[in-house]
Amino acid sequence: MTRLRDDEGSATVTATGIIAAVVALALAVAALGAHVADAHRVRVAADLAAVAGAGALYRGADYCGAARSTAEANGADLRACTFDAGDVVVEAARRGSGAAARAGP
Repeated sequence: MTRLRDDEGSATVTATGIIAAVVALALAVAALGAHVADAHRVRVAADLAAVAGAGALYRGADYCGAARSTAEANGADLRACTFDAGDVVVEAARRGSGAAARAGP
């Protein structure tokens, strides 16, 4: 019975709990950082794809093909490519994040 009243080893249990909490917090921050980075990357890819599509349209080339290849070169999938009121409008996606952009000549 005296062994149960002793606090020997309680620091080990407390330290283990603190370490587990810190590791869980670090993993959550890393996951959030990865999501934010993907959102930024897909926005940049959509912007570049729209500009490439507008440039191709200005030259008389296939604007959706240029937008698609630019989006893929930047790690995104082109979901939509349309021509609207003189502008090329694109939608891109990457790992659950999406973005739209428009550009004109």
